[in-house]
Amino acid sequence: MEETSWKQWKYVAFLVCVFAMVREIRPIEPFFTSFLISANFTREEINEQIYAIGTYSCLVLAVVMFMVTDYFRYKPLIVADGVAGIFTYALLVGTPSLNRVKVEQMFFGFFYSSEIAFTTYLYAKVDDKQYYQKVTSIVKASTLFGRFLSGLISQTIVSTHVLDYSHLLFISIFCTSFVTIWACFLPKVEHSVYFHKTDSTSARNSELKAQTNEVTANVNDPLNKKQKPATFNQVRLMLLNDFKSAYSNSYVAKKCFWWIAAITGYIIVATYIQVLWEDVAKENNSEKDLMNGAVESVHTICGAAGAYAVGYINYDWKTQGDIIFAIGSAVLAFFLYTIYFSHSLWILYTFYVLFGASYQIMSTITASEVAKYINPDSYGLIFGFNMFVSLLVISIFTLLFIQGIIIAIGTRHQILTIAVLFTIMGVLFAIIAVKRYIKQTRRIRQ
Repeated sequence: MEETSWKQWKYVAFLVCVFAMVREIRPIEPFFTSFLISANFTREEINEQIYAIGTYSCLVLAVVMFMVTDYFRYKPLIVADGVAGIFTYALLVGTPSLNRVKVEQMFFGFFYSSEIAFTTYLYAKVDDKQYYQKVTSIVKASTLFGRFLSGLISQTIVSTHVLDYSHLLFISIFCTSFVTIWACFLPKVEHSVYFHKTDSTSARNSELKAQTNEVTANVNDPLNKKQKPATFNQVRLMLLNDFKSAYSNSYVAKKCFWWIAAITGYIIVATYIQVLWEDVAKENNSEKDLMNGAVESVHTICGAAGAYAVGYINYDWKTQGDIIFAIGSAVLAFFLYTIYFSHSLWILYTFYVLFGASYQIMSTITASEVAKYINPDSYGLIFGFNMFVSLLVISIFTLLFIQGIIIAIGTRHQILTIAVLFTIMGVLFAIIAVKRYIKQTRRIRQ
């Protein structure tokens, strides 16, 4: 039985890892701003209109994506993910208008938000939770390796001048087309976390049915391994119970708070850093020296190596991790302050790599710590909710300070704002660490 489970895990993991890796081979992404500029869009249009649409699209779709994914049992959404990727880049072929690029950003919002479908697909497909950690690590490694290849391909093409930006676009379309076809061969999922549960969770279902005064014959039939689809009221209760169970834990709530702030900062920096690179390159008359693809490759590899190394660190994060997060937040802020004040393209590249790698390390620690103290079935719910809150904050920030309802700030000031955010996080966690130390000292004296 264990051997069969192992073989099933390897087979399904292989299919998903290939999907995750090839999905990330989109060499147009590291030079997307450069491509838009070459298509005669201004930096103001890119910064304030095009990227803003992508942000809002991600927010709206994140609200419903988790439940839709669970209801349709993952695979249809994984296929739709590939289709959205095809439309995302096909809309840019030729000479795209501003409206066409805005529609493209809407498809990109779906493409970005639907990532939860294949990241939770394995959890539903592989019943044995002893493989969850392995599944998570190899899928993340595959994703990062795909991004590395994407950056390497794009930089090689741009540096050698063998092809132009439009060819990067066609390679991206080819890869998303491949993963769409590949996704069709993924095994179907017969059950899911909330809407289509199995008898392995019948105790939980019975409790929820008691709360809603609903009884079904399937629960009492030990030979029937499938449950009828849960009602929306049952799903609501399960979601509420998982939500309360996770966020009523002060340690989980604290880590989620840091995680939401860090994701917010990282996404804003990663989204708009290309605009800053373009500005600095123009200032120094070095547009031909752009190394965006190489930087993204190095950033990805360093982040992957750091995240992998964290798995071998034996440290009591629950009782002594606050000071590390205080220092880590301060270091991230320092990297961003350096980016803000620098007008050297190579310094910007160097500190972006340091910032990205440090973020990957700390976010890996945060994710693993949160996962330790929540119901395994609620991984997608909690992680998805954190992402939703982050996207909500980003959307508000975009509306107020990028599109300029209050005041429009430039790319440098966007970086400065995120540097201040990480400074505040560092101070907060330093205060928490000091308070914990004082409490521990008093206990020892008593």
